[in-house]
Amino acid sequence: MPSALPWIRALGASLLTLALAPSFAASSGAAYPTRPIKMVVAAPTGGLPDVIARIVAQHMTTSLGQAVVVENKPSAGGIIATESVAKAAPDGYTVLLLDLSPLTINPTLYKKLPYDAVNGFAPVRLLGIAPLFLVTNPNVPAKTFQELVAMVKAAPGKHTYGTIGVGSLHHIAFEEMKAATGMDMLHVPFREQPSGPVVAGQVDMILAGLPSIEGFVKGNRLNMIAVSTSKRAPQTPALPTIAESGLPGYDVSADIGVIAPKGTPPEVISTLSNALADALKQPDTLARFNELGILAADMPAEAYAAHIRKEMQRFAKSVTAAGLAGSN
Repeated sequence: MPSALPWIRALGASLLTLALAPSFAASSGAAYPTRPIKMVVAAPTGGLPDVIARIVAQHMTTSLGQAVVVENKPSAGGIIATESVAKAAPDGYTVLLLDLSPLTINPTLYKKLPYDAVNGFAPVRLLGIAPLFLVTNPNVPAKTFQELVAMVKAAPGKHTYGTIGVGSLHHIAFEEMKAATGMDMLHVPFREQPSGPVVAGQVDMILAGLPSIEGFVKGNRLNMIAVSTSKRAPQTPALPTIAESGLPGYDVSADIGVIAPKGTPPEVISTLSNALADALKQPDTLARFNELGILAADMPAEAYAAHIRKEMQRFAKSVTAAGLAGSN
């Protein structure tokens, strides 16, 4: 796969060059920022990325001495928000907070994108990892992942799973699960997070972040089966991972971070990165992250660039294996 995807290998010459560039912000006494910073969010108001953006923006406003203003630009695949930041002036006054799907899934999923996922951005910092929880309608008899796999394989094509849309992280996560287990299920895409539909029995199961399902789980309207990350979530320590439940190596999460347009000066990237790191250290940030089921990642630019490159390779294979390459 890597040999067929030169844009993946090119990432080392683009993202990492920016990530490794020396930082002069502290020593030069640069005036940046001198005006408000716009933080574009590729998600609707109230979504997990939006909540994270508002948490860190508040602390960044204090540490930088300028307002950090959150602007939501939701769209399919996060394309509108990502394009707008790619085309913004590389001066540090426009950044993008997103999960990695627009950079890692979209380049293989879409025949053409209005932005360059490899060369159009400079990583700033990875902030948090949001596990996805596999939950089912209470009428589904399976109570463990092993039982769920057996149930689905006993009735090929009968059972359903819902996602926020074709090519979404949740969709690809299910496709990886299906490929590894041999399950045959019907995908039902929705325009919004389908917690309601699975509660209503329109679909059998979903993968979702904790905030959108926690109330339903507490009210016994959804059953938790497993968590998608390689380690158990601290919020649900008794809940096993999918990996330990019969699918070794399975590890999927919504990785949320900040990127800037390509060409943003290294000293500006450093200033932004330091402000984000400071925001992540604040007790109220950590407490809120814990409530939301988010694991603080705090990965600086160089490591974030490497992580993006690795995830690009991984999801290029998964999207292609699912027959979705160039489908949008």
